[in-house]
Amino acid sequence: MERIRKDVSMRELALTGISAALALVCAGRIFLLLRAQGSVYTMGIFPLALLFGLYCLWKRALLLEEVFFFVPVRALLAAGFAALQVLGLVFSHPGICGVPEAVLWVVCFTPITYAGQNMLFFLAKKTGGDDMARRQDGELTGTEEDAGRKQTHTGQKGAFWGAFALIFGGFCIPFATYYPAIMAYDVIPQLDQIRVSGLTTHHPLIHTLLLKGCLALGELLSFLPNADRAGLAFYSLMQMAVVAACFAYVSCFLGRRGVSKWLCYAFVLCAAVFPTHGMLAVSITKDTIYAALTMAFTVFAYELAVGEKNPEIGWWIRYGILTVLLLLFRNNSVYAWLVYVAAVALAGRKRPLSFQKICAFHGAVFLMYLCINGLMVQAVSATSSTYAREMLSVPAQQIARVVQYHEEELTQEDLAAIAAVWGENLPEYVPAIADRSKKDIAGDKETLRIFIGEWISLGLRYPGEYLQAFLLKNKGMWELTDTTYLNDVYTYAKGYLQITYPSDQQPYMEALAPGYVRHQKLQPLQSLYRYFAAGDELWRYCPPVALVMQPAFTCYLLLFYCLCCIGLKKTKLLLPAVYLLALAGTLLLGPCVLTRYVYPLMLSVTVLALLLFGRGRIQN
Repeated sequence: MERIRKDVSMRELALTGISAALALVCAGRIFLLLRAQGSVYTMGIFPLALLFGLYCLWKRALLLEEVFFFVPVRALLAAGFAALQVLGLVFSHPGICGVPEAVLWVVCFTPITYAGQNMLFFLAKKTGGDDMARRQDGELTGTEEDAGRKQTHTGQKGAFWGAFALIFGGFCIPFATYYPAIMAYDVIPQLDQIRVSGLTTHHPLIHTLLLKGCLALGELLSFLPNADRAGLAFYSLMQMAVVAACFAYVSCFLGRRGVSKWLCYAFVLCAAVFPTHGMLAVSITKDTIYAALTMAFTVFAYELAVGEKNPEIGWWIRYGILTVLLLLFRNNSVYAWLVYVAAVALAGRKRPLSFQKICAFHGAVFLMYLCINGLMVQAVSATSSTYAREMLSVPAQQIARVVQYHEEELTQEDLAAIAAVWGENLPEYVPAIADRSKKDIAGDKETLRIFIGEWISLGLRYPGEYLQAFLLKNKGMWELTDTTYLNDVYTYAKGYLQITYPSDQQPYMEALAPGYVRHQKLQPLQSLYRYFAAGDELWRYCPPVALVMQPAFTCYLLLFYCLCCIGLKKTKLLLPAVYLLALAGTLLLGPCVLTRYVYPLMLSVTVLALLLFGRGRIQN
């Protein structure tokens, strides 16, 4: 990379040297303290970040001015990031240092963080600003769109089917390895609904019906040796096809939008061979199809924001169908989608005709979703199982933490209220997951009234505990070196993909699907995938891969994308990110942080980053 600036002053040289020295001294202190505790700082990400910061200091990025935002804003962002990472270190290793030393670490790491941030903003301006002459405030001037239109219809179809074949073929490797499917723990209650207790809406009903239909198809084909295995295999193949089609469509879209062809090839190749994509493609969990739909929805939202002013009727039909499916495959996606629609409507308020059309279209889509969902519920007589306690993850964690650490300080009124909500047992507090603290809460109105009153009462007395409970539950979304989502969420399903279910539920699993027995013919491949998905050894020795797969990295990349859109004055490009930001908000209020929950954000943010920073130069 070229030198950013050739001239250097003694003041800048002194500030750079002091910043590097402070960061190195603090890093050395941290490593010694961790070694004394018998721990290595997780997954090598901290040393990797330290090396990047030192490189940026060496490139004299500390006082770089050709970047976004004023100095106070950038300083605040750098200090906030450094504070969160130090706080995460203290949370992960209690007693490692006192408050004064932790504050000192934040102060010492802020300059090197500031330099790294300056470098990233500089590179974003250099790459994202290349097409500023061709695109003003996110709108196409025509060159890019014309370049995409020059592709023949046959060529586009060929590119799609070529990408689809490659990705689907890559998925066949984990499919053969885990034939007929990866049975994660979430599938057990769904099989129970299908075979024993009756259908409910606790899990997305459309997903449960798809699974039920595939199992029924396996039973219809009597010539197959095992109906259960055949049905599960049918589901895996169907899901593989849906995910591969979404990846292929997005790759073609990236090519039409001027993204470098080599990045498009890398996108397809990564989708085909990166173990995470393949394993989730054959895992029977609602999150996989939803993630693929979210990625496809993101590119449609991008087109709506910056594409043609009057899309053809076929585009609106495809967009509407995709939106309905998106809402059907995730119960709480409605909240994020409504925020997105409000943002789209607000952005089009200066164009009355467009505003009216957009509002009418999204209203019709929402009505269609309600009708289809209602018809499915009525057709199969599904009962409502979306309990009120599912929305109480954060309050339940906060009360449980206060009870655990301040039980002796609680009044008789507090204990009576807690007993009315939780019964004889006090709420169980596990920092990384709220399922155990809310599992005994009834959903009746009187219980919820008592719960809310006690939550407010304890919150006024212990605001610090409430804040800490919230941060610890969502630690995976803000600390880059977090491992709670790997090991502490479900003890029976360690690893970021949770590809197993509790051993004590094996008999129940066999009763629900008597014919399901995962074959053991490809043990070496199973060991390789298990090493990647369920153990943390790979992360410790491959920090770049570990960084990419960290949920927090996805959240920071989404924030970085939004900041760059503001800095580049491409405000329309923020609209596709609104749904993702709202979706991240629902995750913050959810029970825990799991990679498969964040997977939709991982795919979609990657696509937005490629659209903003991955454009090749179009020759006139």
